[in-house]
Amino acid sequence: MAWRFTHRRTGADVVVVANEDPNMLFAITFPTLPVDDTGAAHILEHLVFRGSRTYPMPRPFAGLLQGSLLTYLNATTGPDRTSYHLASQSKADMGNLIDVMLDAVLRPLLRKSAFEEEAWHLSLDEPLGQPRSGGVVHAEMRGHFAIPGNRLLEETRAALLPGTVYAKAYGGAPGAIPDLTHSDLLAFHRRHYHPSNALIFLWGAHDIQTRLDQIARHLDTFDRGEPTPRVDAPSAFKVPRSVRLRLGQLAPGGLGLMAMSWVLPADVGSLGPLGRELMTLLLSGRPDSPLPEILRTLGQGRILAGTPSLQALRQPVITMGFEAIDPGQVGRVKEAILSQLDLFARQGFEAGCLEQALDLLELRLRENVSGPRPRGLVVLDRILGAWRHGADPIDCLNHGPALTRLRARVTGGQDALRELIRTDLVDNPHRVTLSLEPGPAEPDTEAERLAALGRQLSMTERKALARRTAARRKQAGPTGATPHGLPVLSRAELPHDITRVPTQARGPVLLMDLGEVGLVRADLTMDLGGLSPDGLGYAPVLGRLMVEGRGNAPTDLIHAEVWSRAGPRRSAAGLVLRGKGLAERKDELICRMAEMIGAEFAPEPLRVAAILSEEISRQEGRLLSAGHQVVNLRLRASNGLAGAMADRLDGLGQLGFLKRLKARMATSPDRVLDELRSLRSRLLAASRLTLGLSGLDDPKPGRMLIAAVARPDDPRAPRPQESTGPSCSREAHAIPLPVQAVGSAADLPKVGFHRIGAARIGLGAISTGWLWDTVRVAGGAYGTTVMFDSQTGMASFLSFRDPHILRTLDAYAQSGAWLRRVVNPDLLDRAMIGAVGALDRPLPPDSQALDLLQRHLVGLTDDLRQAELEAVLSATSEDLVDLSHALDAAIPEGPVAVLGPDAALRAALYQRPGVFQFAEDHEVSEATPSRTAAAISG
Repeated sequence: MAWRFTHRRTGADVVVVANEDPNMLFAITFPTLPVDDTGAAHILEHLVFRGSRTYPMPRPFAGLLQGSLLTYLNATTGPDRTSYHLASQSKADMGNLIDVMLDAVLRPLLRKSAFEEEAWHLSLDEPLGQPRSGGVVHAEMRGHFAIPGNRLLEETRAALLPGTVYAKAYGGAPGAIPDLTHSDLLAFHRRHYHPSNALIFLWGAHDIQTRLDQIARHLDTFDRGEPTPRVDAPSAFKVPRSVRLRLGQLAPGGLGLMAMSWVLPADVGSLGPLGRELMTLLLSGRPDSPLPEILRTLGQGRILAGTPSLQALRQPVITMGFEAIDPGQVGRVKEAILSQLDLFARQGFEAGCLEQALDLLELRLRENVSGPRPRGLVVLDRILGAWRHGADPIDCLNHGPALTRLRARVTGGQDALRELIRTDLVDNPHRVTLSLEPGPAEPDTEAERLAALGRQLSMTERKALARRTAARRKQAGPTGATPHGLPVLSRAELPHDITRVPTQARGPVLLMDLGEVGLVRADLTMDLGGLSPDGLGYAPVLGRLMVEGRGNAPTDLIHAEVWSRAGPRRSAAGLVLRGKGLAERKDELICRMAEMIGAEFAPEPLRVAAILSEEISRQEGRLLSAGHQVVNLRLRASNGLAGAMADRLDGLGQLGFLKRLKARMATSPDRVLDELRSLRSRLLAASRLTLGLSGLDDPKPGRMLIAAVARPDDPRAPRPQESTGPSCSREAHAIPLPVQAVGSAADLPKVGFHRIGAARIGLGAISTGWLWDTVRVAGGAYGTTVMFDSQTGMASFLSFRDPHILRTLDAYAQSGAWLRRVVNPDLLDRAMIGAVGALDRPLPPDSQALDLLQRHLVGLTDDLRQAELEAVLSATSEDLVDLSHALDAAIPEGPVAVLGPDAALRAALYQRPGVFQFAEDHEVSEATPSRTAAAISG
């Protein structure tokens, strides 16, 4: 059931979707229209989390991360809006969270000191030194703009929508952020963050009347305000435009990027908004879609991750991005794409392709899954753009009738779909083709500005700046006291039992009841145990070939993943082929998977080479966009079999292997293909196969699938030595990014600490307390966290888009001392709440299905998970003190991994010789020359 309400006094717009989802969501959105490139909306998003009128402590949300069972807390800034969202499975907790959130966005303190920490400030370590820039958003956006794909999309949006708010760098351009003043920010909040402009969204099993009354109490203190003006429609282009830009930090080799982007007509046509989503899926949402196929035919480039994208701005925008494009071939690629679009506008699509795209669209609308985000947030994202620009959100939610009409229209004849392609794309002059080409190195304007500022500072000013810098660092997190007045749960309100999902093991088939209606999932995993390091390295490539290779019927309803996990029974890794479909087509899904896996395996050399290039590009992109994840895999690689396999499957070990394999494909392609065929034959042995099934009560279809693809075990097959971790445990990898990802790890069992409950509590307190204050707030890193694997006892300390290296490593090393200083019963209670919430956090169904299958294979039973929860609930302050001493011993002896620019790595090594070594065995980036020392096993 869904309702739409209007708050009488202010006009705030409230939508409530009531259902049985226990993971309740609250979200509030404001229109935020940038007037320049200073990133006011983005900086304000950060600042509202830094204290409010009712909760005036400096970092109330850091306290909530400890004393809450929240399952999600985040905020996002877009081109014309800013949204805040939170989720919890506890109604009492949800009430606390909403009170703090509404006070934060409506009555923030917006202190100048917080503005400087989050936006931009100067730092000076000592009076005669060189000034440095700081600020969380400044560091974040320096990293963002240094990624070529991000720069491409920013420049494309500006060229496509000139003269509008969308032409601005809404997140903030690094060179413009220092131009924003504190008074500018205060005015921006007054102009945009009034309840009269608010869109409020509730999803799940809320007590609706209680929530509406709570929201009203916050809004009733405001009168109706001046609404934010609507965004003007962009001026239509009379002819398409082309833009060429040169960018210095692109990889060498003469390759660049390009994008084609359209502003779509205001009239959505007879197929409605879902017609455009279907069109996007047909063009690129499948392995055999025309865009990837065109690039393969031309021998040019790859689809840029995240595109094609359909954005609901004032008028919808569709953007297609491409990387690894020869600048001399941009015109050829553009004409080939336009020619293919014209062909579809004239002839339409094959019936099978159309049916699969319709199934995928319906599946996405039914499951509402997108990564780890709550279902309610996925639904909100789908309707928010249209709602923000005047559409009725209830109509947007009711997609069932619209989907039925769409299916009937396009399966009965493709005239409307072909007309949509012609109107939206082929004959639409509001189009930009933008190319980024390699050019000379761009001047370091940041360094030039800092040098100029340094020359202008008098000695008196230098001394004052050095004092302020020291004071900013000193104020970071000295205590663990409860923020006064912050509403947190009590220990009595904590759950004492884990959530159990019904499962049944029927031989090689695991039946799961995920509670989904109308969906079926089938996950066939192949055990990778006993493989050599090279065998593991081949697995991701093999998975793609099995799904996309010649002789198969490619469909994005089936895809391949790799995984690795430690458990009480054993460590395991797998290559899993993941299928999903509508319940009424379950037999078709099982048959399709059997045909795909059992088809003749004859990989084509050109396709293998293309997959290798795509996988190398994907892995290199992760170094820039998610470096902390790669660092975590590298740290784990030195800690047991599961970690070593994880790095080899999806980390730096995989990247190094792929680069060597690409070179081998150029010289010995037949041997590589033979090795792939041999590995596939070995992995399909019956003893290696396990199938997870959800949405079915009968294991028979699963058994039939395994019987159709399994091969007899070969008792003579040797078991090569299993993979081990890298020989060097303190390493640095140079990448073309101006900020770092810094990691250090502590092997707690190695120093005799085995109390996992206390580890979860203490490490959570360190993450949301000490590291939040020292690494994020005082240090200016975009993010910091501690990840703990209770099965291995390893804790990974991580930072992301971090302007520092040595300071961050020192903060990690001081974590135990901080915990000893602040430990008390109050901290224990608060951190225990956060640890319980993190231990049993809900997963979306696709992640939950794979998680249950992995647990089954490694022996992590529900009883063992319950024992871990009980260990958390029974931990004592003395346990935390013992943990602090264990950290003192383990962190200095643990591995270190750093990703960052060459100059910063060398500077850190000069200041502290031996803190790490440069990696040598592979080039982490094509822009990075080989270094000396740390080898990758195998």
